[in-house]
Amino acid sequence: MSYYKKYLKYKYKYINTRNSQTGGKYSCHPKNNFANICLEENDGKYKSKDSCINDCEGLHIRNELEKVKIFGETSQFYKFIKDIIANEKMKVYLKGGNVLGLQILVMMHDKLRNKPEEFIKCFDEFLKLDLIKDWDFSGYTSKPITDEYRGDLDRIAKKYHLHPRAKTFILYQTKKPILLDDKPLFEISIMDNEGFSKLEIPLTTMKMQVNEYNLKYVFMFCKQFYAYKLEKDQFDFDMLDRLISKIRIIIHPHSKGLYEVNKDFDKGKLNDKLIDFINKFKKYDENLPQFLATHIEDPYRMLYRLVEKNIKKNNKIKDFLKDNLNITKVDWLFDEKWIRKMITEFITQLGDKLEEIYKDNSKTKNSYDSLLEVEKFLSEISFNRIKSDYDILGEDGKNLLKLLFGKLVKLINKDDLEISDNNKFINFIKFLQTKL
Repeated sequence: MSYYKKYLKYKYKYINTRNSQTGGKYSCHPKNNFANICLEENDGKYKSKDSCINDCEGLHIRNELEKVKIFGETSQFYKFIKDIIANEKMKVYLKGGNVLGLQILVMMHDKLRNKPEEFIKCFDEFLKLDLIKDWDFSGYTSKPITDEYRGDLDRIAKKYHLHPRAKTFILYQTKKPILLDDKPLFEISIMDNEGFSKLEIPLTTMKMQVNEYNLKYVFMFCKQFYAYKLEKDQFDFDMLDRLISKIRIIIHPHSKGLYEVNKDFDKGKLNDKLIDFINKFKKYDENLPQFLATHIEDPYRMLYRLVEKNIKKNNKIKDFLKDNLNITKVDWLFDEKWIRKMITEFITQLGDKLEEIYKDNSKTKNSYDSLLEVEKFLSEISFNRIKSDYDILGEDGKNLLKLLFGKLVKLINKDDLEISDNNKFINFIKFLQTKL
């Protein structure tokens, strides 16, 4: 039975028990479906339905979380998040793919606000996108993240039975996390404020600020989708409607799928010569250099995440919005053909630049020192993940890697250069000699 038919059956079943928002006394029944948690009764203690709902929805949400056995874990995260907001003065956000899913739900709600039948039909298609899964929180601190401060945060986390799970950054989970598709259902990271150099594209970095008041809605969203994935439980669309009305998604200023950076260009750790090279691409779009700088600082973002994941997700969402909501222009989505053209041209020109640097220096220096000049130009770029995860790169990613380093590797092979060094870049070039 479709969600729409189930929903209508449920509506008709309770139509006679529904009451207006004013008049009479109301009693709280938290174990009912959301539309019927507050019913008019002679011995009710609430003078209005609104006041009843304000008190009763919290009990209803708790009952729903207990029903699928996630109340204990959500309580631990709630208490920790409340603590770091109040006492550590952090801002905490819900981030990750789930927020993208919530944004689409908001768009559906806005477009089909007065058409519940169409909303439910559209919701069936929305579920196929499979965007809402695990729930990732991020807390941002203005304090320097020293070893001492990390120890302080570990002690706060320990109060709520949360455990650190990473060495190079701060991440907390419960001791035995609830899993969904082998991933923890909840986790929270702590970091300092991030600039554009750490943000890939608007599609991937939407966020929702959370506090002690709206966290219960986040957890109730989780319950609905978690129960659906586990047991194909029916969604309570009245509750879903209320949850969507509580959402406020934050998206950085954007245009054509890129961040609008204006004077806020963030070069990260890239050196000025490389930035000068990247800035030449401003002729195509003034926001393109930030996109390129972000993606080349950690090339894994471009060679794998962009071409294997984000382009596909971008296109799937564009098709969904067009087919189901008749929405054809969304500025946080990009044009695939244009993005592919830009990254191919950028990587091709950058590969030519590396060849040029090597050739120019080889006129006065030996081959080894010429290669070190290439390293200087690419300083602070991390190729670690490209090397360790080379086998999971798709054809597109491997072709881009060949465009970037193919000519340089040919020159090195031609020079019959023997490389023996502990330098990470040198070892990466040795690795490429076996792959390109």
